[in-house]
Amino acid sequence: MAGYLTPDPAIEKWVRMRESTAKYFRWSGRNIRSVGILGLVVPAGLLYLAVKYDRQFQWAAKGPSPKVEALAEEDA
Repeated sequence: MAGYLTPDPAIEKWVRMRESTAKYFRWSGRNIRSVGILGLVVPAGLLYLAVKYDRQFQWAAKGPSPKVEALAEEDA
């Protein structure tokens, strides 16, 4: 009963265009906006945050806390 399928011309056209997107690519307002946001604004924002908060936080340990030192002295 389901031994054959008829190809849909619209789907076949869409598949051919998806396989060769570089051939059909055009710069439109939407493409320019996407490239601008993802290629320029996001990296610039991350750079701004990195420079702003550089050396503000001390991530390295400064040594044992006083509580740990007191426990170590009690055990000795």
